[in-house]
Amino acid sequence: MTWLRRHPIACFLLVTYAVTWGAWLSLAAAGRTVGPGFQPLYLLGLVGPLIGAVVTSSLHAGGLHELMLRFTRIPRTRWWLVALGVPLAIGAVTLVGSLLIATFGIGYRTDRDFGAFTGFPLTTPIVLWLMLVLVDGFGEEAGWRGFLLSHLQRKRSPLAASLVVGGCWALWHWPAFLICDTYRALPLAVLPVFFLGILAGSVFLAWLYDKSGGSILVVAVWHGTYNLLSGSVGARGALAAIETIAVIVLAVVLVTARRIPGSRRGAPASRRPTPAAHA
Repeated sequence: MTWLRRHPIACFLLVTYAVTWGAWLSLAAAGRTVGPGFQPLYLLGLVGPLIGAVVTSSLHAGGLHELMLRFTRIPRTRWWLVALGVPLAIGAVTLVGSLLIATFGIGYRTDRDFGAFTGFPLTTPIVLWLMLVLVDGFGEEAGWRGFLLSHLQRKRSPLAASLVVGGCWALWHWPAFLICDTYRALPLAVLPVFFLGILAGSVFLAWLYDKSGGSILVVAVWHGTYNLLSGSVGARGALAAIETIAVIVLAVVLVTARRIPGSRRGAPASRRPTPAAHA
């Protein structure tokens, strides 16, 4: 127990991987695959980072209270516009383009089911979006951004910390390639793009998290919205590809424009006093 208190990052990763990999590898061992439809054991794996963050934070005096504050931190309106507007705008442009293509008789598929997602109950798009924000959004972001990124930025630059988080995040997905229909269908040639997309997403979310004053809420909303428009049955194909490419482009722009500091001279939001005032 003393070792776990002294090494919070190792503790967080140990608990997170134990919960997620334990759930997902149990499905793999039973020979089960996961597609659209309610799969509680798969959903349990999705909240592994949240459980890791709560368990590790509870081992330190004030740690759990600090984590809970990040859940309730409300950023300024412009960061809500980024969290919702960016993925929705990309989705709207793509879907309008699809309709135009179909209008000219090329036969592009326009019947899209945005209420079906791997492991989640079949429902309406709005209800699915709410579930994605709660399970995927809070379940992952409380750990990756709310805990791990915040801790890493105490000794590392925001860019370096985001890349470390991205590596841990990508590795966390590994058992999904054994059980999820969507992951199993990916060609080997696409795996580097998947890894690059995770790293880019980590860079972008680190920027959004810091700019919002350390708000788990706003990155959870972005995460759920992005997953709806890139991972639901209705998003498969061009929309998912364009959403992923857009995140990679955004991350490259942020790094090249030095909007996310790569040196310690840019103090992370989690270290600033009264961070909400800088949102």
